[in-house]
Amino acid sequence: MKKVFKVRGAVFGSLYPNKIHINVGYGIGMMDGGKLLMIDTFKVPENCRMPNTLVWIISEDYGYNVIKIEKMSDLEAKENPLVR
Repeated sequence: MKKVFKVRGAVFGSLYPNKIHINVGYGIGMMDGGKLLMIDTFKVPENCRMPNTLVWIISEDYGYNVIKIEKMSDLEAKENPLVR
């Protein structure tokens, strides 16, 4: 059975065609600086494509198999800032 999990991310943008870089997992344990993840543009909703937009990355099975990307609400963004 695959496990679905949600981790925070921040959109960086990209110079590659049809790709967007998202910094995933910043500030979490050993991944304090996060990891850049290159995602196809069609998987990222239009309201989440601007740099520095805070998003939730919904993945499955503890890998980077991205199922869905959602924009954080204002309250969630205040609770999960880029810099602490």
